[in-house]
Amino acid sequence: MSEPRDVVVVGAGPAGSAAAIFLRQRGRDVLLLDEARFPRDKICGESISPGAHRLLADLGVEPAVRVLAPFPLRGMALTSPDGTSFVGEYRDAAQPGLAMRRDVFDKVLLDGARAAGAEVREGVRATGLVLEDGVVAGVTCENGAGPETLRARLVIGADGRRSVVARQLGLLREHRSLRKFAVRGHWEAMDGLEERGEMHVGGGGYCGIAPLTPRRANVTFVLDRAEMIGAGGDLESFYRETLRRWPRVVERLARASLLGPPRAIGPLALEASRVSAPGARLVGDSAGFYDPFTGEGVTLALRSAEMAAEVADGALRSLAGTSFGLRSSGRPSGASSTGADLSAYDRVRRASTRDKFRINRMLQRVVARPALSNAMARRLSHRPDLADKLVGIAGDFVPASSAWTLRFLWQLIAG
Repeated sequence: MSEPRDVVVVGAGPAGSAAAIFLRQRGRDVLLLDEARFPRDKICGESISPGAHRLLADLGVEPAVRVLAPFPLRGMALTSPDGTSFVGEYRDAAQPGLAMRRDVFDKVLLDGARAAGAEVREGVRATGLVLEDGVVAGVTCENGAGPETLRARLVIGADGRRSVVARQLGLLREHRSLRKFAVRGHWEAMDGLEERGEMHVGGGGYCGIAPLTPRRANVTFVLDRAEMIGAGGDLESFYRETLRRWPRVVERLARASLLGPPRAIGPLALEASRVSAPGARLVGDSAGFYDPFTGEGVTLALRSAEMAAEVADGALRSLAGTSFGLRSSGRPSGASSTGADLSAYDRVRRASTRDKFRINRMLQRVVARPALSNAMARRLSHRPDLADKLVGIAGDFVPASSAWTLRFLWQLIAG
């Protein structure tokens, strides 16, 4: 039996490619798989928060990202159901946020993984896990020529919302109450675009705008699943008609052209009971996804890859020859893989995301209640300092923990 790889990463989106790069920087032997062939489209708001810059630099891909000439985002504007608007600026961010097509961004990260020395296999679909004594010992896959088994000391699931790794381990499920779908379209010649993202609340959901150039934009709305019934078999007609719920968006599209068929994805919110199991770790959307309202998905994916790589490398070093090593039988021993090293990633990720996810949940409650949305928008329109802080938290450069002080909460709700 051949010696297993150090790590097999399933999924080559931002989280998977970043995990592969971070592990290669630590000298690990990494195989990166994805069923797609790149570049490929990805339904997403296509905005990246300012907090991603440090991660892109550490990954060594920031120069290649700059070559793409991403559109700068210097803040966020929000319009409430009654038309009240406020703007929060990324004043204290070292660099602006970024907006760009995911097909080109993801390809840069994948090329970065190749350049770092990871073996990359595109067009290879993971079909299951290899389990031995309750420990993940590899993956089974379909490579176009037939089934294949790839053994590894560690498997990282970065295969998104429909993760084979997470679901076979029973770790991922749909959120009990948040059953939302997103529908995205790209528009050319949209009026009124500025160097900031936009969120328009109301109409039973919300509509986000990410400017990709001074005239081109990603326009995506999010609705409850029940409202998607109206899509029937004609998603484009449903998309165009539903946009009318946000008149301030539609009037700016009067002279614009829809560049291609819109695409839908959902349900969006997923919960992971854990982000690790013996021999496996989950990163990116495979580890759970709450909601795109605050637009931190890509940054969270990169950060979770960094955390997973740090913990995984330590576990592989400390458990060499034991929990990830080979027994005389040739099977990996899981004797100590249920101990502290296994739970470390869960603890680190939970500590890193806890406060941000609390902000997400608070904003969801506000967005779901028009009166609350209107009241908060009025408050923030008169307090640009509070608006800046709130979008700074969403932009991942202001600590989310700073929102959970009595002073800030009182300022946010005081009339």
